[in-house]
Amino acid sequence: MHTNIPDEMRVRLLANRNGKLTTQQYKDVITAPLATLLLLLTTLIIILGARFAILLTRGLWILLLVGIVVLLVPLAMRARRYARAPVHFAVLNAGDHPRSFWQFWKSQEMQTQAGNAVQFRTRLAPYLPLKVNCDYLVYYLEEPDGGILLSLAPADHPDAENWRPTSVFDTRYKDRTR
Repeated sequence: MHTNIPDEMRVRLLANRNGKLTTQQYKDVITAPLATLLLLLTTLIIILGARFAILLTRGLWILLLVGIVVLLVPLAMRARRYARAPVHFAVLNAGDHPRSFWQFWKSQEMQTQAGNAVQFRTRLAPYLPLKVNCDYLVYYLEEPDGGILLSLAPADHPDAENWRPTSVFDTRYKDRTR
């Protein structure tokens, strides 16, 4: 019995097979550091407490300007970086112990055909339960600390041929890896 692929995953697979990110994937990968920055900003406001209100009245425009720069500079840098990032494709095996939904804090690990481990620290793909020792078509971005999982589907799914990379994928990959 084949796994039911959610519509959102199908849309992502069709975009990724051409070497492109969907608009939502692009937004998600760019805005990822915002959560951390906003958490740090909230902590700073709590620590400063009443002094923060005094700072706001005296130098509101300076604080707003600094805040905007602190938020926009990382976003602009990430937007530039990921606009040209190559999308990678591989047929990977889920292994003996695929990560379950409840283990969201763990990174997803899969194996190449040669047995090398590929870790995905970030997941932008909708959740799809992985079957033990099954092969999957996987699209991802490479990062120094682990990959970003974009989309995946079982390699033996009846629609799998429609989700494999196209010639556009190969051209775009070559252009972006120069």
